Amino acid sequence: MTQSRPSRAIRIDTQPRRPFRGPAGWIEGLGLAGLALLSCGGLYLRILAGRSRLDLPAFAASLRQAGLSILPAITLTSVAVGLILGRQTQRILDQFDLPGLVLVSVIHAVVMEFVPILVGILVAGRAGVALAVRQATLTVSGEMDGLLANGIDPIRFTLGPVLLSMLLMSFAFAVWGSLVTLGATGLWLWGRAELPPALFLDALIRALSPGDLLEAVIKPMLFALLIGLIATVNGTAAGRDPQGIAQAATRTMIGAVAAILFADLLAILLLRG
Repeated sequence: MTQSRPSRAIRIDTQPRRPFRGPAGWIEGLGLAGLALLSCGGLYLRILAGRSRLDLPAFAASLRQAGLSILPAITLTSVAVGLILGRQTQRILDQFDLPGLVLVSVIHAVVMEFVPILVGILVAGRAGVALAVRQATLTVSGEMDGLLANGIDPIRFTLGPVLLSMLLMSFAFAVWGSLVTLGATGLWLWGRAELPPALFLDALIRALSPGDLLEAVIKPMLFALLIGLIATVNGTAAGRDPQGIAQAATRTMIGAVAAILFADLLAILLLRG
């Protein structure tokens, strides 16, 4: 009589696996970001050609989320930054009799660096995190599979309207933030340092060339593009794990801030040597 061997228990791994993990995870993430960029670019081209329509309700909601909800924060922060810079500039002007040189440096730094980075960080904290959470929620709940089953591109469905609104509002915020910040700085220097407004306007003209102004409004739009792609990749990487929603929001904010700073550094090195 043969003795039967005890059967081995079959271990079933019930832990959900999230995509973009392992040594090649970053390559997969870059691939998804490229596909998302091509998908949205194709959508916008078809809209311009009249062959497709934009989801206007989703676009309007994205404008409110990426625009109107951030406007008070942009305005108050720009005023605060302008007053801080005005106070620091006043101290420099009190010590050195070089108002023109100091003003040119301050104005250039405000328009070219402070405002674009400020706009990028605020857009990332509001619109970028919200996009990542929405993308992760659709992935975790399985609604992403439902969109695919109905023949709807999930990336174009979620990212298309949001990315367009982020680009438009980043452009508008760059202009508005620069005007508010410089206005607050000029008012402080006029009232506290008795700096003539004509001298401030002259420094403004000498500090910024047309190329500088173009770069100042393009950089926040580049930041918005990076934020949208990072949010899409992190939202999709949530997989089926509900904890991935919070992780997607955190990773998006950290990744967006890092991408903004590195993109700004790269723009400085390439455009200004």
